Amino acid sequence: MIDLPPRYDGTLHPEVWIQDLRFFCTLMGIHEQATILNIAILRIDHNIPIPKDINSFKSLINVLKDHVTHSVFRAVSLEKLNKLKCERSIDMSEFIAKFNSLCSNANITNREEKKDYLLRSMPDNIVRDVLRNRIEKLNSFDKVIETFKEVMLDHRSQVRYGSKIALKHVVTGRFLSSKDIRYDTGSKQYMVYCSNWQSDKRTDFWIVIPPHKQYCKPGNPVAVNSIIELKHQQTSRNLHSHGGIESPITKQQEVTCYSGTDNNNNWQLQRQSTTNKYDNSGYWMIGDTISLRHVNTKKLLSSHDFLFDDGNQEVTCHSYGHEENNKWCIEVLE
Repeated sequence: MIDLPPRYDGTLHPEVWIQDLRFFCTLMGIHEQATILNIAILRIDHNIPIPKDINSFKSLINVLKDHVTHSVFRAVSLEKLNKLKCERSIDMSEFIAKFNSLCSNANITNREEKKDYLLRSMPDNIVRDVLRNRIEKLNSFDKVIETFKEVMLDHRSQVRYGSKIALKHVVTGRFLSSKDIRYDTGSKQYMVYCSNWQSDKRTDFWIVIPPHKQYCKPGNPVAVNSIIELKHQQTSRNLHSHGGIESPITKQQEVTCYSGTDNNNNWQLQRQSTTNKYDNSGYWMIGDTISLRHVNTKKLLSSHDFLFDDGNQEVTCHSYGHEENNKWCIEVLE
């Protein structure tokens, strides 16, 4: 069966179609431009009239662009461009390729107009405002794309309300966990402990949510020094502590998973710095070393290498300062 060159029916950009057809002819050993032009005319849908005096690819492309099918093609491309969204998990190279293609197909060539459509595609207003401020004075669209990449990489590293995270204890390398096992003593609420060295979605994932009786829009980034709650994904119980109840091993302040809602579920997020001070600027990012301070008792979420009989590591609230056992970091973010 003989391969045929691509057919034009108005569903491709004329210049892209001509490029594909010329590539096909080159592969078939056809190099005479007049012959390639005649092949192109023969491969155009019969509903698109072509004048007999066409003698160049430029004039052929102009005829195809003037036909109503290309007007429809541009309108459809513009509609797709308006709907295009750069979601957090999208492949950025594929997104930019699609964005540039749709701009070309919709005949959008003005730099400022392309900036506007790129801003419309951002996942939320916060990212949109950051990008707008950084590209406003740029005179090269290549630099706009480079800045877009940087902003999106920062966006992907931000912890947001609704993010699912796995918290690793920095000193011991184990992940904060819970499951349907209660303490035998103390409050007899559900246990919180550090278990695995590799995160396990069944036990180690927590959802970042606003504090008790407060609302934050899902998807908004979490500012450092905010008050937050952590909801255990599997059990839907909240990370919880309370004064006056001791942990089983070290007799420090007990930490549990609690199904109720009250202020004892509230934790203050603080970023550790290299100077034994807190850096409370900006947003919570992957890679930050953080402490979680229990709001009501002011003590810090802590762990250590004291183990329960099952080999899991005790988690408590203990001390008020910068001890190494109080440090945590995000290993996994979804």
